[in-house]
Amino acid sequence: MRPTSLVAAAFLTAGLSPATTAQLADLQPGRNFTAQSNFGSTNAEGIDGGDADLDGDIDVVTANGAWGSAQLPRIFINDGLGSFADETSTRFAGFPTQHSRDVDFVDVENDGDLDVFLANDKPGATSSGEVSRFFVNLGGSQSGAAGFYQEASDDFWGSLVSVPLAAQIFGGNAGPFNDWSCDCDFGDLDDDGDSDLFFSTYGPGIDGSHDSRIFLNDGAGVFNELWPWADPGADTKTHTINMSLADLDGDFDVDVFMSSRNTQARVYLNNQYGPVGPAPFQDITQHALLDTGAPFSGFNAYDCELADVDGDGDFDAWMNGYNNNLERLLRNDGPDAGGFSFSQMDDWIAGDPNLDEEDSGTFGDYDNDGDLDNFVPSFSGTNYLYQSRLAQEVMPHGTALLYRTGLATGLAPAPELPSNYNSGSSADGDWYDVDGDGDLDILLANNANQGNWLFRNVLGVPDTHAPSFEAVTVQGDKPNGTDAVIHAAVRDNAPMQLFRFFEATLVYTVNGGVPQSLAMFHQGGQQYRGAIPAQTNATVEYHIEVTDLAGNSGVSQTHNFEQGTVGAEPWTDLGNGLAGVAGIPALVGTGPLTAGSAGALTLTNAAPSSVCALFVSLSSAPAPFKCGTLVPVPVALQLTLVTNGSGALPLAWGSWPNGLSGASLYFQYAIADGAAVCGTALSNAVRADVP
Repeated sequence: MRPTSLVAAAFLTAGLSPATTAQLADLQPGRNFTAQSNFGSTNAEGIDGGDADLDGDIDVVTANGAWGSAQLPRIFINDGLGSFADETSTRFAGFPTQHSRDVDFVDVENDGDLDVFLANDKPGATSSGEVSRFFVNLGGSQSGAAGFYQEASDDFWGSLVSVPLAAQIFGGNAGPFNDWSCDCDFGDLDDDGDSDLFFSTYGPGIDGSHDSRIFLNDGAGVFNELWPWADPGADTKTHTINMSLADLDGDFDVDVFMSSRNTQARVYLNNQYGPVGPAPFQDITQHALLDTGAPFSGFNAYDCELADVDGDGDFDAWMNGYNNNLERLLRNDGPDAGGFSFSQMDDWIAGDPNLDEEDSGTFGDYDNDGDLDNFVPSFSGTNYLYQSRLAQEVMPHGTALLYRTGLATGLAPAPELPSNYNSGSSADGDWYDVDGDGDLDILLANNANQGNWLFRNVLGVPDTHAPSFEAVTVQGDKPNGTDAVIHAAVRDNAPMQLFRFFEATLVYTVNGGVPQSLAMFHQGGQQYRGAIPAQTNATVEYHIEVTDLAGNSGVSQTHNFEQGTVGAEPWTDLGNGLAGVAGIPALVGTGPLTAGSAGALTLTNAAPSSVCALFVSLSSAPAPFKCGTLVPVPVALQLTLVTNGSGALPLAWGSWPNGLSGASLYFQYAIADGAAVCGTALSNAVRADVP
């Protein structure tokens, strides 16, 4: 038995039965959402939100034409208050009609704006599928107007390895290709700081005959195929309608969970940091699902959705139609020798109507009690909202966690969703605060040209829960020379898809200097990545700050590590002096070179009252100079100075500048001296390694 919360754990540790805490009443009993027609009447299969025009609110795109005739994808621009204008004709000007089943806002080239990806099918075709397309946002590196788009599929699809030549548009194992896809997800699958693509496919007629594939981003938005991406025994041919990416075993790499409409769902472990095999990914379905008694046993398992429903810090899986149209929750039992595994919790969902629901739903805290509720669109009837009881009660496992609203036994005895426009062929739903009032509204995509809807949340209770940290990389001491990659696994009551829009910052200091901040990259799921630049012989202290879309901020614990040999002398004598009237001039550096510290660079034993030049460089490629060797080459700075009557030249500073951390600087003097071989004496060179 695993407790569902720290409070429950305390009761169990004490040998007592978990007790029920005071109930939190439904905040506003009754229907807490109103329906508005906002996103056109199309044959829509997918919907996504993001700030396309960078004005601070959530805009919307829809994927259309999946099952009928090809249609245009549509883009709707928010006025900031939740009213949307269809601006497809200008912002998607000239785009082709498509059979689109999924759409994603994603910044593929890391230039700060959101591009659009459409996963496309070709219903009824058996010999040739359809190209999935990239639309690039013309803001950012394109230097155009943010929120206006241009087709970039020919440029963003890169090298191909396993794609059959007959499916390739241009041939030559490069560029776009035809296939049948329903869902694709982006995440940093190789931990290099950009968004890679997991391209799922089910083949013509959803026959499970085609391989799903991984495409790695080269950092500039070009996606090159990784093949083979899974172990030789892996099943990569599935009937996948939906899949999800997240770190399922807590090792800071992104794993894969694939639903399969007609056959067993699959689990693939990323071997980047928790290897159970040599391949990039290992199919651990047998261990993760079958050996624990959580097999697929029905039909119409369209979707899976990941969320920490029991509050223990890892991601559980809501499986749509997993057992003969029954919804199932699979509890994540955490990492183990085989990777990780799930247990099927048949009694965790109360009030399942046993309908054909194409989307397993989307988790979000609509009532701001801190736990995750679930909105489930139905393909053949009423859409439902399930309310979590985790915040209201401490419960042992075996008691339902999520209750369909409208049940007499639930916390919300009256249905929360609108009475109108809440049924039909609903295909996709997502939570977003589209009107800026702090609570979560619902975007709903309907198939069969029935109209797409905004379910506006009228509770008016803003999110007040700050993000927390499940885990942060504890960097050990390391040698000089490489960056320190830091990961943060964050938890919040927000929907999974909103974490990509949170502000995550890595804050660090070097040797107690001025704090420096780096924006962290969202890797997928609820994880962020940052890299502290390589330091030299330094103590580094760091923490992470994450702010959600409601402005709630969480701060991690502070950690520190030593890079190189801390306390080592930062000055190194490199020799290469050339004698003058008093022998070889001596150059000595002093001071720790930490930001704000005092120090000096002192020349002695040179010709008295003589003109000299100080050469400074950030690298060293020694070159012949005046019958000797000049070490600071190429020269970044040259200063003309004069020695004093004793042949000395002290240069002192009271505050070493900030911003040079990790740099190496090279210094050397050339002194006019008639006694030198070529009339010029050279001091020894010194290197300053800034910690």
